Amino acid sequence: MEQKDRRSCLPDDVLQSILRKLSLKQAVRTGALSRWWESQWIRALASSPVVDLTDDPDFARGQPPALSAATVDRCLRLHTELGAPLDMFRVALVCPSDLDGQDVIGWIATGLRRGARAVEVDLAPPPPEEEDEEEEGEEEEDPHAGHEAPLLELPADLFQARNSLERLALGSFSLHAVPLPAVGLAGLRSLSLSHVDVTDEALRGLVANCPALERLSLRRCSRLAMVSVASETLRVLELVGCQALKQLCVDAPALESFALHCNIFVTNPDAPCEWDWDTPVEVDLLGPPALRDVYLSHIGCDTRLDTEHNALYPSLCLDVVLARILTICSIGLLVRTENHNAHKLIRSVTIYSCGSDQHVDSLSWLDPFKDMPNLEELQLLMDYEGYCLEAVSGFFKLIPLPVLQRLFLHIDHEPEGEGSSSAAVWSVENDDSKDMAPKEEIVLDQLTFIKFVNFSGTWCQLRLLSFFLDKSPVLQQLVLVTPEGEGALGDDRLKVIHERVAALEKASSEASITVCRPKEDDTPNHPHTRYFHEEYETM
Repeated sequence: MEQKDRRSCLPDDVLQSILRKLSLKQAVRTGALSRWWESQWIRALASSPVVDLTDDPDFARGQPPALSAATVDRCLRLHTELGAPLDMFRVALVCPSDLDGQDVIGWIATGLRRGARAVEVDLAPPPPEEEDEEEEGEEEEDPHAGHEAPLLELPADLFQARNSLERLALGSFSLHAVPLPAVGLAGLRSLSLSHVDVTDEALRGLVANCPALERLSLRRCSRLAMVSVASETLRVLELVGCQALKQLCVDAPALESFALHCNIFVTNPDAPCEWDWDTPVEVDLLGPPALRDVYLSHIGCDTRLDTEHNALYPSLCLDVVLARILTICSIGLLVRTENHNAHKLIRSVTIYSCGSDQHVDSLSWLDPFKDMPNLEELQLLMDYEGYCLEAVSGFFKLIPLPVLQRLFLHIDHEPEGEGSSSAAVWSVENDDSKDMAPKEEIVLDQLTFIKFVNFSGTWCQLRLLSFFLDKSPVLQQLVLVTPEGEGALGDDRLKVIHERVAALEKASSEASITVCRPKEDDTPNHPHTRYFHEEYETM
């Protein structure tokens, strides 16, 4: 007996309230069953104050560009016909080279004209086409090089009329023709630019043009070099993957959140630079502001970096000692120690390394760093070079963290052979955990939660984990999330890891241990996790 579609009999207002909650991907699947359902979803979306086509940024892939553009056009046209108020317009497209740029500009103009407070349009470059395998001995190229579509230039008159705009997010656009000041941007509270050709001068003009600006996000803006940001109202500043950056000066007394992912950076312009292939980024936080959360990393930013070039990792910690949430990368734990006199000049370096074959005789130059009295959440982004136990233990020995409650460790990758050599991990000679961790006089007496991501159970990882277990007398929960993809572990290996970790000496007898795969993990992530993924997926 044929079943009746009882959902189609629902009252229109009830049906539309349900359909508005469907994501684009769900709506497409529903529309495949019935054109009636497709038209109902379009109408429901068009009557909503929020037109959001970003939940599946790949929806244009696999269909003609005209079809995906027509979907957006249809939504906006119906929205205008229905006369519904428009509060937010968001769209993300994988941008083919033959997409009509005038259509996209028309969408933005429609959003502004309809009184939208938030307009977000991201035109992601098309993915690189598959090519034949490179010949043996041929150098690998940057996977993103040569595959970026031209930036879409915004017209000069787009922001010249008054509007209700408070949030603007643009991806893969050119602002070259937009004159400043622009009255249509004066009310912005949030500005996000990703892969935009904004220059140093234009950025200064934009910030000056937005007296109420509270959030500024700059990602992969390759023309930014000497950045100066001055704002009385700015609370959040993010610079991620702006590879040409050489100088950053921030005068923002209200700044609470700061994220910086770029090449090596220093806060002392007189600090010595011992290599000539690059110069460190000079960072100056005037004030400094009372920052609440801070993210500092240059892992993955420059493939030429190695342990010989880590002497001048940033510091900034004199400026961020009051932060409650902090992320630093393991390269930040690596400061060469063979030239003590040179390092005494770098008064703002907070993090040091006594690499495995080095020893620090005198650390008096680090006296200014007594503690970080407010730090509750710490995330260490670890590349393989940087997670030597001595570097990590040295950081905790030098900088007391009296209220640290949650610790997150995120391993980037394992060198070839390390993860695959189970003998190196599980050999009988390594079964004695007593010598795993150095017996430093450190107690993390507020630490209740540790999460270790990409944990595969190598000897280095076990030593690092053992160090924290030995120093955490009130630890309640330990979560070990194993790698995914090619490095995924089988059930037997997960069981062995659990048994091995359970056998480690612990200061807390109450700590629960969870070993799981990423999809099985439902425990909290560090607030900065999003930056980590963006670094490696978009650089």
